[in-house]
Amino acid sequence: MPEKKQKTSLLRRLSHNPIALFYIYLLVNMVPTVYFTLFQPLNLLGRATVFLFPLSLYLLVFSLFKNIGRTQIILFPVLFIHAFQIVLFYLFGEDVIAVDMYLNVATTNTTEITELLGSLLPSIGFVCLLYIPTVIWASLQWKRKLYLPKTSRHRAFNIGVLLFVASFLLSLGSQNKNREAFDFMVDVYPVNAYYNLNFAIKKWGKVKAYPHTSENFTFEAKRTATDSIREIIVLVIGETGRAHNWQLYGYDRPTNPLLAQQEHLLLYQDVLTQSNTTHKSVSMILSDVNAANYQDIYYRKGIAQAFKEGGFTTICLSNQSENNSFIEYFTKEADIYKTIRTTDSKTHLTVNRPDEELIPLMTELIEKTPGNLFIILHSYGSHFNYQERYPSDYRQFTPDNLTAVSRRQKEQLVNTYDNSIRYTDYFLSSTLEALKQIDAASMLLYSSDHGEDLFDDDRGLFLHSSPTPSYYQLHIPFFMWFSDAFIDAHPEQYKLAQARQSQPISTHVIFHTLIDAAAIETPYLKSEFSLVNPEFKVLPRLYLNDHDLAVPYQKMNLKEEDFEKIKQLNLKN
Repeated sequence: MPEKKQKTSLLRRLSHNPIALFYIYLLVNMVPTVYFTLFQPLNLLGRATVFLFPLSLYLLVFSLFKNIGRTQIILFPVLFIHAFQIVLFYLFGEDVIAVDMYLNVATTNTTEITELLGSLLPSIGFVCLLYIPTVIWASLQWKRKLYLPKTSRHRAFNIGVLLFVASFLLSLGSQNKNREAFDFMVDVYPVNAYYNLNFAIKKWGKVKAYPHTSENFTFEAKRTATDSIREIIVLVIGETGRAHNWQLYGYDRPTNPLLAQQEHLLLYQDVLTQSNTTHKSVSMILSDVNAANYQDIYYRKGIAQAFKEGGFTTICLSNQSENNSFIEYFTKEADIYKTIRTTDSKTHLTVNRPDEELIPLMTELIEKTPGNLFIILHSYGSHFNYQERYPSDYRQFTPDNLTAVSRRQKEQLVNTYDNSIRYTDYFLSSTLEALKQIDAASMLLYSSDHGEDLFDDDRGLFLHSSPTPSYYQLHIPFFMWFSDAFIDAHPEQYKLAQARQSQPISTHVIFHTLIDAAAIETPYLKSEFSLVNPEFKVLPRLYLNDHDLAVPYQKMNLKEEDFEKIKQLNLKN
């Protein structure tokens, strides 16, 4: 009992001491900065700059007004950014809040957020322990009018000015070991976090304006072939599938037993995504735009529009939530658009539906829609929470009773992920079987949007969308399948596609391969990007970074662990 009173007395004294509170506010605001200082790939001067510049800012801000409790409450949005950043440390390590992470908050549905937050309790608990008492103390100090002494404010101001100047001088010799130059907007927290927030807000405004900026666009497309048999071209977009856990890519678990038995399935061994974020990767899959010319995406329409102009009836069936992104814009350009996602009227949460429900819907529409068809199936694949992505019949790998995202439960985490891949195998094989029953020349192309980290090595990385990708996020499964009728009608295209299974490619080939296979001519078709064209060329692969710049993937701050995997698998540049 005396010990409890002593602790209460100490907290009470702290809450009434403006100088002590001043140092507490400095400390809690500097927590993310300390982490960046210790773990960013900087030289000694760079680390000093990263530490001293934000410290000088906080000293200056808290020295401006005598009621520092009020100042801290006004700075509540800053605490929110700090909290967001600390949670991301738990997921991604050294990276700052990315542009894409801000946009993910705007485009991710409530169910996905709920699933993720429920698994991040350790980091959320730490954030609450750090910042809730701070807000309470600041509120009480404001109310009690506990002012910081004038001498203390003057001292803080003078030290702040000195450190502010020193940090700029030190920055002249600062270096980031992964880039050519040190940049305040990229390397110094919280400057980089707010720069990325501003970038994200501007980008979101451009995305929202897309219906107007693209309304007059046309592919000027026409079909050159004369039909002797009905053609059905299917694009299946996977979610969060990484090649590393596919049996077809050498994984030591039977995660693809059904696809392994399919004839005329061409598996491409060396395929990298152009982005580890869904909203960018899928938007490039659904359009002719790639990492090198991504800025054109605001003015162009998607692949469904190109097929429509080429005389195909276009169908999009989705198991994804609508979110006012390019993905929604491009898929809704189809003649027929349907989603199997529903929302619970009471909880307003999205109801999870198994991907296999897309198949009877596809079959029904094929039967009642005459002529040539282009079909997009946008699956939910292996998006976290993995346990929600497969029925109980697909609990092949156990234990899969995942209760928290942590390295201690890595076995359960991997088991749930592998079960989701096993279910994807069933979904894709069932789709192929359904196409085989239809009297048509059919072709299907499958590609995942990006991969996933699963605490694979000592870095302890989890999920995707990190500003710095890893090998596990980059290397994706990708295959094409051709029906007997399609091969008979287009033997040369099949031979070309077959011969290129070991070529290094990225998702930039998808639009051009499908348009070319459908014999659609358009000025936007690049024959050197088409896997079924004699003019196909192997080109350096580019990655779309967080600021929408095309960068060779090797320059994306990949670590030694990533290059070891790339070398081991003989992946090319």
